[in-house]
Amino acid sequence: MEHELKEELTTKMHSEFTVSAETEIKHRAGCVWGMLYREKMTNDKTQLSYECKLYGISVEQAMKYKAFWLSKYK
Repeated sequence: MEHELKEELTTKMHSEFTVSAETEIKHRAGCVWGMLYREKMTNDKTQLSYECKLYGISVEQAMKYKAFWLSKYK
């Protein structure tokens, strides 16, 4: 017996799964700093620039959260 799939989430419920633009930047910066920390390259400006391009953020945006994320890895 086939059942038609129904939308289980309302529009309001979907909106609860979104994050602000600034939170998205913060999370992307966390990815950048996590990668640089694991590779022991947190002071390599060339690699920082490369990682920021990969994650779609600016170096300035990543630098805003550097202290926050590196404090998590210690």
